[in-house]
Amino acid sequence: MTSPSHILVTGGTGKTGRAVAAALARRGIRYRIAARTPSRTAVQFDWMDRNTHHEALAGVDAAYLVAPVGVLDPVPAMSGFISQAIDSGVRRFVLLSSSAIPIDGPAMGQIHRILAETAPEWAVLQPSWFMQNFTEGHHGDTIRKESRIFSATGDAAVAFIDAADIGEVGAACLARETALNNGIVLTGPSSLTYDEVADLISAHAGREISHVKLEPAELARRFTAFGLDADYAEFLARLDALLASGNEARTTNAVKELSGRAPRSFADFAADHANIWK
Repeated sequence: MTSPSHILVTGGTGKTGRAVAAALARRGIRYRIAARTPSRTAVQFDWMDRNTHHEALAGVDAAYLVAPVGVLDPVPAMSGFISQAIDSGVRRFVLLSSSAIPIDGPAMGQIHRILAETAPEWAVLQPSWFMQNFTEGHHGDTIRKESRIFSATGDAAVAFIDAADIGEVGAACLARETALNNGIVLTGPSSLTYDEVADLISAHAGREISHVKLEPAELARRFTAFGLDADYAEFLARLDALLASGNEARTTNAVKELSGRAPRSFADFAADHANIWK
């Protein structure tokens, strides 16, 4: 086998897509960023618009797949694209999924199955919850505006992971000579409860940040108020509630094994992002 030579990065301006592109650049590997808004460095790409797929796929032999944001069922859009990509010569796919979604599970679990059965070479990244959730999006917003973090996790711990570490693993799986052909759970080096996360952020923000424990339905209503579609908000709230069982407290060595570097701790992440919360 030989390593892919030109890689398409969907979601290339998002949390993990940016990190994958940066890691590929450090390796000297050609890549093409795909984004809904075209620019000097990105080709236009919309999962829901097949007219944008041909240009994105031209000349590439591998692809990093990030599902369309806010879409509860990504299978119709993504399955067709995967089939088109294989026909155009793409032989390796690396999919961003979640540690909470197994193969044959909902949403990305279905795409996981499609890749396992149809892709010549593939890998599925199954990371735990992102550290960046506390600097961007819903949690980042409520920390800045309300000095509070809302979750349905109860007292359970989560092995939060830095998106940069996901990007390193994604690039490694795309660039390696031998395809992984498997799913791999990615975590940070240790697990923390949301109360412990709030304490760490408080120390770096210079003000008290509290964790508010909600029922899933209450959290879904907050997600909806934040601008998410109601069905998608309920799906995210159910995933959040799954954490309350403690399933996401586990840690793995996959980041170091695949990327060659140890994953960043939340304490280091908080120190590096203190200005965001001040």
